[in-house]
Amino acid sequence: MRTITTIAIAGLAATTASAQFQFFSSADAVLYRGTDGGLTDTFNGADEIRGMSILENGVNIAGASFGDVIAVSSPQGQNDAQEVYRVDNAFSGTPSLVQIGVTSEPVSDIAFANGRIFGVDNSGPAGTILVREFDANFNEINTFDTGINIVDRGAGGLAYDPANDIFYVTDPDSDQLWSYSLGGSSTLLGNAGFDFGQNDLAMFNGKLYAAIAELGRGTYNIGEFNTTDGSFFNLVTVGAYPGGSIGAVVIPATPTLALLGLGGLAAARRRR
Repeated sequence: MRTITTIAIAGLAATTASAQFQFFSSADAVLYRGTDGGLTDTFNGADEIRGMSILENGVNIAGASFGDVIAVSSPQGQNDAQEVYRVDNAFSGTPSLVQIGVTSEPVSDIAFANGRIFGVDNSGPAGTILVREFDANFNEINTFDTGINIVDRGAGGLAYDPANDIFYVTDPDSDQLWSYSLGGSSTLLGNAGFDFGQNDLAMFNGKLYAAIAELGRGTYNIGEFNTTDGSFFNLVTVGAYPGGSIGAVVIPATPTLALLGLGGLAAARRRR
């Protein structure tokens, strides 16, 4: 069985006075929760998870609401569809996966932008990275070719920057970070500075965060990409990299929903 690693990060004032964020992760079908201070809980999950994102306001998905954590499973084959889940109690209580859909095409990450649903994939070995658009039932309705060439590792992470109306895309073949204007061109921002493999991106408060496999050290980490030169700064070494895919979401540390602009924490508490 392929081992899948997914990470969700959340800033929570209720953890400890010194904690800067809380993380939720999975390796294979085991779920982990902790803070920047270390691991606090482990759980047996119902499926292997590949990517996560926070459902933004204006995106209508049956079985989910604004602020929910949305996850996609790992496909069993190269072109297999993936289950779409709502993750209940991601940040408190016992996490559970509630299936709310199935993708018509595989993706290595998901993102929401301007009320629309996107995923990142590739056109095949020695092909290019694609951005796929899905309808509310996760049926593909558009495909956008980024023009970013790949060799064999395929697509990486995807995140949307609303301030600049662009996507960020990683190329794990070349250890590079790119920006992509939907339907337009891609721009190389730079190299991460080390050999990375599976990864996922999450945009929050003008910063580009990532969960990433650092192959040289054999670890998977949480850190931040510099969107000017593509370099990566490691913030937390989560643990040994077990192999497989990585996914990530980031939510604000502000304790009020009005300032958060997200309903994720309320959703987690509502389902305790």
